[in-house]
Amino acid sequence: MSLKTFPDGKLLSDLEVLRRIHKALRQKKPFSLVRIGDGENIVLAQGKFLSNQKIEQTYWVQQGRRTGRKGVDLPNLNLRDRMLKGIKQADIVGICRRHNDEVAAPTRFKRELTNKIFDYYNLQPANLCYVFCNRKIVSYRYFWKLLHQYRTLLISKWADRYAQKIKGKYSCLPPQIIGTINFQHYDQIPTVLKKVGKYDFDLALISAGVNAVILAPAIAKRYKKVAIDFGKTMMYTVLPNKRLQPWTPPKSSRDGSSPTLTATSIIKS
Repeated sequence: MSLKTFPDGKLLSDLEVLRRIHKALRQKKPFSLVRIGDGENIVLAQGKFLSNQKIEQTYWVQQGRRTGRKGVDLPNLNLRDRMLKGIKQADIVGICRRHNDEVAAPTRFKRELTNKIFDYYNLQPANLCYVFCNRKIVSYRYFWKLLHQYRTLLISKWADRYAQKIKGKYSCLPPQIIGTINFQHYDQIPTVLKKVGKYDFDLALISAGVNAVILAPAIAKRYKKVAIDFGKTMMYTVLPNKRLQPWTPPKSSRDGSSPTLTATSIIKS
């Protein structure tokens, strides 16, 4: 089925995404999730749907040059090709919805462009979910129980501050953060992939912009682990943003008392 005709109703639900992540963790199988939003679309469109001149004129590239926060320099066809490979290797791919999408970007850089890219490169992921699943899954206690149960590695320039923040906020269900790796730019990918091998972990959460589309499948394949493109979730936790509404422990459990973990309590509170 062409992505053009793929209905929003067939996207995996946020809860189903969590269940599949959990299944891979339980079975100790490699698993990766990547997401294709407006930034990823712009990178992937290089040389085919956007000329270098048009790339230079995009809000995304101009914003990156002003702030230095995108972690890539365009044009870069090698980056594009490595991202295409990552999409093909991923177990789940997040995409924009056809209707009622929440991505704050011009329509031409959202699902419309994803459709063209996927058709041109014959990308046919077996499993698709909503691009903002990274922001949605943290609203479930289920997610925080997974971080409590499984050894988690954080990869991001926000990793240290994020680890500190969630260790304090979720002390009643303490996350097993076994390490953090700083990531700033595409050029660091080889070094970061080597650093990952120094940690004994089950789950990697990656907030590294478009680079996560490369890193997540590479980590899953090389180390046989679960690796998730976590988007801006770390940043929106360190610098609270209304776009993110994570599950919050009940007041009764914030005083250090242990919550009861039952089959029903792992779902949304």
